[in-house]
Amino acid sequence: MGAASVSYDPGVPSEPDFAALYYATALAPRMAARLWVAAQLVHDAFRQDEADMWLEQLPTVAATHVDERFIAAFGSRFDVIALRLAEGLEELSAVATCTADELALHMIIGYAEEQRRDGSPAWGWIEALPHHPDDDDFDLLRDILFEDNDVLILYNPAMDGIEDPESDIAQIQRFVNLHPNDWFKTFAK
Repeated sequence: MGAASVSYDPGVPSEPDFAALYYATALAPRMAARLWVAAQLVHDAFRQDEADMWLEQLPTVAATHVDERFIAAFGSRFDVIALRLAEGLEELSAVATCTADELALHMIIGYAEEQRRDGSPAWGWIEALPHHPDDDDFDLLRDILFEDNDVLILYNPAMDGIEDPESDIAQIQRFVNLHPNDWFKTFAK
């Protein structure tokens, strides 16, 4: 909320200076800006009680855990990610610090990719940012923002039960915080 509000008017200085923040990083300034806008738009949907479309994208294991408290906590992760992007990231993997962040970030990337593909005119100010060779490489984006893709295992029906930290596979593979009760716990470094 506050400092990172979405503005579609390029004359309004509420957009962070993505060119300066991401000049010398693997994250292209335009890509950072797209993620920032997408994160804020999704967060707005949660704040306006329009989260259903986003909650439907969660792994089925979450269904029994979704209540008002969960929705508020998960929705806030989009704002947290937007704020982190707006402040600049020295270490790109620091954008997601818990399982909920990872799930939210996957949603944000998918939404930003969809908006880019559809040519959303509301995001025109982003095209004024400096060009970078990776401006449209969403696969590379996924590679540089995630240390691993363990969270995506939750979408595989063949892996039902993997969220149980006591399961043999979870222990052998050292999966952490895959159970919805643990999604908001910060990863150990």
